[in-house]
Amino acid sequence: MSKRPLDTNGDAKSNKKLKRCDNVPSNGSKAALSPAELIAQKRAEVAAKLASMKNLAAGGAKSGGLAAPQPIRVTAPLPAKPMATPSPATPGTPGASDDLARRIAEAKRLVANAQTKLAVKDNPYMSVAQANKKRAPPAPEPTPVQQGAGLKMAAHPLLLDQTPAVPQSKKDRYKPMQPKFASIKANARNIATPTPPPTAATPAPVTAVANPYAAASANASSAIAKSDFTGAPRQRSGRQFRFNPKGKYVAQGDQLRQEIKLEELKQKIADSARKAGLDGDAVMGIGSNVRRPPPPDAEWWDAALLPNKKYDDLEEGFAHLHIRNPDSPITIYVQHPIAIPAPGDKEKIALKPLMLTTKEQKKMRRLRRKAEQQDKRDRIKMGLLPPDPPKVRLANLMKVLTSDAVQDPTKVEAKVRREVANRKLGHEKMNAERKLTDDQRREKITAKQAEEDRKGVWGAVYKVLLLRDKAHQFKVRKNAQQNGLTGITIFHPAFSLVYVEGAAKFMRKYRRLMTERIAWTQAAAPRGAEEVELEGEEEGGTPAAVAKPEGEADGEEGAVNLENNACYLVWEGPIRDRAFSDFKGKAAPTDGLAKDVLGEKLKGYWDMAKNFKPEEEELF
Repeated sequence: MSKRPLDTNGDAKSNKKLKRCDNVPSNGSKAALSPAELIAQKRAEVAAKLASMKNLAAGGAKSGGLAAPQPIRVTAPLPAKPMATPSPATPGTPGASDDLARRIAEAKRLVANAQTKLAVKDNPYMSVAQANKKRAPPAPEPTPVQQGAGLKMAAHPLLLDQTPAVPQSKKDRYKPMQPKFASIKANARNIATPTPPPTAATPAPVTAVANPYAAASANASSAIAKSDFTGAPRQRSGRQFRFNPKGKYVAQGDQLRQEIKLEELKQKIADSARKAGLDGDAVMGIGSNVRRPPPPDAEWWDAALLPNKKYDDLEEGFAHLHIRNPDSPITIYVQHPIAIPAPGDKEKIALKPLMLTTKEQKKMRRLRRKAEQQDKRDRIKMGLLPPDPPKVRLANLMKVLTSDAVQDPTKVEAKVRREVANRKLGHEKMNAERKLTDDQRREKITAKQAEEDRKGVWGAVYKVLLLRDKAHQFKVRKNAQQNGLTGITIFHPAFSLVYVEGAAKFMRKYRRLMTERIAWTQAAAPRGAEEVELEGEEEGGTPAAVAKPEGEADGEEGAVNLENNACYLVWEGPIRDRAFSDFKGKAAPTDGLAKDVLGEKLKGYWDMAKNFKPEEEELF
């Protein structure tokens, strides 16, 4: 008796082989079949298989035939239908039920295989599990026992990762893990669009959808074997670090700046040539046509060592060169070049000596003269110098020349007077030799002024309320010339402006002259005037008449009231260069003429002096 075929829902896992009960009789007896009956039963089974295959072939031809193997898309297995008994097998044959069960089982196996292939086609990650399943069948897993409760409860068995571990190499260790589920978008992309059923006359060709993510083993066994894709996609290799060498972008920047400078130089040359009347394009093309001269046969520093002035002489050896012979420029002497002073050494300012008090200066002079006298005495004692003659005066005449003075005092006195006159004449002659001439004195003063000018030039602006007195004008002009100052004096009806420029040392002297030494409120006495007492002058009264200088009449309106006259320092400070070559005076009746006289750079000083107010006036 054979087992009843099990009805399943088309699951591939229900593909279980039925146990064969060929030797068991249909009546349930345990008697074994004889060899002859067993052979007859096998022959009947083979005949039944042939008949079923013929029936299937005939049915396929009627429905249009199988032109090409179609991909089977089964969602659920069809219910098993009772099949008609083939003609060779008669009812009541023991192998009829076994043949039917085997055919049903074979059909289920084919359906399960088709479903597995379709699943592998849609999800390439199932190929690994299928391969492992074929290699080693999984052992029955024990049912996990639920342990713990609440947060200590163990995870559900379905949530655990039960995928068998695949052996990995060292290269595949850090590759991303493959997902354990099929991507919905990948399945939707790989599902072919449904096409209308082809007719029997013109069967529609099946277009295989290529899946680049399928494994090579799955593609070989499916209808996509003709695709060009032969395996899984290659893994993307990560990019490596590329470090730039040091100075790469600096060199690029230098090259770019050199190109810019070269273009600017070319443009300047072209502009200069264009201004000169030459063709700019022709001038710019000169540099490209001119060739540099070829290198010389021998450099100048090597020519003296080569006999023929060529580097070919080196092939003959060092023995033929001018190195150890008399003609060689190499000698045992060392040449020390003359040291050239640095440019900054010329501008060095000499340090001033230490300032000593009057008492200290006298002490230093006394010690120096004492040392010189002692040195002279030592030389006289050693016989290097003759002794000095006695210094005789009229006061010590009798003490020095005792016997001679008593015998002839008149002769000795005349001799002493003559010696005193000679000593005085020698002293005056020595002073005259040391005295500078007028030209030497002027040169010395000029040299000192130039030395002071190198330290810096200063300028000053003075405002004089009234500068009409001749003596005041002379002092202002003469002191500026003597101190080497340059500038100008502008005479204006409102006030007078004095602008001077020169060395700082002489500017201090001039400031003292303008602000302290000159009495601006006192007019100078007329030259040549003398007060003379005339006859008839009363005692205790005023003189009857006073002599006046020539050219000045009585009641002349030449006198000027200097009671409120004053001089103020408006501005003083360092300047770059001198604006005038000498000191001069200029009359300017208007402000515009005064500014023109000062010039474009100095015209602001006029407005400064005009708006200047002394501190006393500002307080009130």
